[in-house]
Amino acid sequence: LTEEDFFQGSNKVLQEVRKFTSLPILRKDFIIDDYQIYESRLIGADCILLITSILSDMQIEEYVSKAEAINLDVLIEVHDEEELARISKFQNVLIGVNNRNLKTFEVDLTNAVRLRKNYDGNQIFIAESGIKSRADIEYLVSNDINVFLIGESLMRGNFF
Repeated sequence: LTEEDFFQGSNKVLQEVRKFTSLPILRKDFIIDDYQIYESRLIGADCILLITSILSDMQIEEYVSKAEAINLDVLIEVHDEEELARISKFQNVLIGVNNRNLKTFEVDLTNAVRLRKNYDGNQIFIAESGIKSRADIEYLVSNDINVFLIGESLMRGNFF
């Protein structure tokens, strides 16, 4: 997390993590300006997060193109069928389904399952938010979701 105002992250944290690993690093932030794409590469990120609900179709297309030009992977986050349809044309991206309703902050893992069942693309499909246990992972795997973004549960130390 590099978002400072709401999540107390920073670019410096990402830079420090980069010193200790060659594994791919996702910059999780509210990317709303193309400057942040170039900045992401400079601070050591390998992948950026684009949140469909806060970007126009034109911005998403522009940002994906700019990221690809500088060899950054892109994780596009969706919340519902409408957002998934908006980004279905992008072939070289990761698709993340946020299970947290951003209006109520309630978490529902069936959100990712529902979207996965109605999606026939070949992109890597990632379940995001609300994964708290092995049972949650087993449920998602049984529904053809094999990649997960787990943050809060790991940071709180109560996973598994």
